[in-house]
Amino acid sequence: MKYVCVFLAVFCMVGPLFGQSGVTGLLSLDQAITAAAQEVEAKVAAGSEIAVYKIAAPSDELGDFLCENLNDRFTARGKLKPLARASALQAVDTEQQFQMSGYVSDASAVGIGNFMGAKVVVTGTFTRYADFSQLQIRAVDVRTSSLLASYTARINNRDTVLANIAPPPGTAAPERVPENALQRLNQGKNLLAEGRYDAAIQEFEAAIAIDRNLVDAYYQRGNAYRDKGDIDRAIADYAQAIRMNPNYANAYNTRGELYRSRNDFERAISDFSEAIRLNPNFALAYYNRGRANRGDLDRAFADFNQALRLNPNYAEAYLGRAYVYFGRRDWDRAIADYTQAIRLNPNYKDAYYQRGRTYAEKGDLDRAIADYTQGIRLNPNDSELYNSRGIAYARKNDMRRAIEDFEAALRIDPYNTAIRQNLDQARRLR
Repeated sequence: MKYVCVFLAVFCMVGPLFGQSGVTGLLSLDQAITAAAQEVEAKVAAGSEIAVYKIAAPSDELGDFLCENLNDRFTARGKLKPLARASALQAVDTEQQFQMSGYVSDASAVGIGNFMGAKVVVTGTFTRYADFSQLQIRAVDVRTSSLLASYTARINNRDTVLANIAPPPGTAAPERVPENALQRLNQGKNLLAEGRYDAAIQEFEAAIAIDRNLVDAYYQRGNAYRDKGDIDRAIADYAQAIRMNPNYANAYNTRGELYRSRNDFERAISDFSEAIRLNPNFALAYYNRGRANRGDLDRAFADFNQALRLNPNYAEAYLGRAYVYFGRRDWDRAIADYTQAIRLNPNYKDAYYQRGRTYAEKGDLDRAIADYTQGIRLNPNDSELYNSRGIAYARKNDMRRAIEDFEAALRIDPYNTAIRQNLDQARRLR
């Protein structure tokens, strides 16, 4: 089950931590969740609407469990008003593209809170190390963007509840990291969430200087470079993390996303495939591979189907599969999938646009216009929506409305020659 959490998710990995055994101050998982709830309650005004959005963890099941239990603590204690709306959470995932193990910045938390009507958003990470696991939580004020509360706890890996829900560490033993390296790593994650990329990179580099085998520091530095727009360095850091931990599925998936953004589809598909091999339940990797496989409709279709089997509420995967149906000119099935995506997220503007295109191809111009109109309501600065609606009006011989839409599209995109040609033709036919 998905829950709305007001804590922003920072990336995590199953990795080792401390270089010494006998770590003191370890809590049970139940104690850590209770303490996290108490810390947030102490810093957030009583009665505030709070959303527990995501806690990034080695598995989606573990992350969902942590969100559910933290949400339940808030509910039981009655000091805050937690929002638990699965459909709203799915809508946020679709709009923000934070499926599965996604990273959420503090700035994005503000957008999430506004979208959901929450005053506070909570996110976090859960990281597995050799001698303990670490839970980190952040609560962000939606109105001011300020950090209201943060909490970090170390949890006994022998905890019974944790042992029952956490995946086994796999073939690679969790790493051990010196205490001072962990402190710099944690500080870097906090700075990354705040959007302070250069400062975060400095902290990750300090952690690496202390322990050059700290895989998570390379991965997190890659995230900082990626968010900063330095794709080459981000790819290099993900590659280093993979060299050090060849079983790091998230690193393959994230690197694959960057390759796809560069239209390097062969490398992207290779990385997504490796992520899937390492984690056969990685719905996001199937979805990403489906997008990269657009030139092969059959393979893309199989990947979108598998993503939906793993996550039946994955609105983006419905949109992806609808693209395949559209490419096959199977208008009715495409419309059905676009409609399901909209049902999961009524504010999914891309789904309205694409469903409108499909209705137009089918010849149902009234429904196409209705979808383009809804898309414009959701995104009044999209020139293609105005242009497409103008074309539909022109096909209905309503040149007055067509001209109005083409003119509106040109105000947004004044150098678009195709829109200019559409406007000129509509004026001639008026």
